[in-house]
Amino acid sequence: MSRNKTNPKLEQALTRGALAIRHADFARATALLQSVGKMNVEAAATIGIEAFFEVLGSDKFGEPIDGVWPQCARLSLDGPVAETDPDEVRSIWVIADQASPMFRVTWQRADGKIGRFEDGPLAVVAFITDVEIPWLDSAD
Repeated sequence: MSRNKTNPKLEQALTRGALAIRHADFARATALLQSVGKMNVEAAATIGIEAFFEVLGSDKFGEPIDGVWPQCARLSLDGPVAETDPDEVRSIWVIADQASPMFRVTWQRADGKIGRFEDGPLAVVAFITDVEIPWLDSAD
C-alpha cells in the first residue's frame, strides 16, 4: 500500500499556525480576566467599596484544563489580594470554547464548600459587587 506523504513544509506551517492560534486564545483569556477585574474594581467603587485584583498564571502559556483556561483573576473586596484572608478572595476563570466570554467565579462558602457561579462579564460583576446593572448579559 502506498501512503500519501505530507509535505514537510506544509506540516510545519500548519503546526506553527495552530500553536499561534492557541497562544492567541491564551492571550485573549488573559485580556478578558484583566477587563473583568477592572470592571469589578470600578463597579465596587461606585458603591464606596475598594476592590483589588490580580491575574495569576498569565506569564506562562497553558492549555485549558477541565474546560477553563489555567490563568485566573483573584479579587478581594477586603484589601489587597496578597494581604486578604484566602477564604475571602474570589477566583475568576475564563471558560474555554465559548463564542462570547463566559466566566466561572469560585469562592469559599461559610459552610466550607466551594461556591461556583458561571455567567457573562456583566452578570459576574453584578454577582461579585452586588451593584445593580440594568442591562445584564445573564443567560436567564
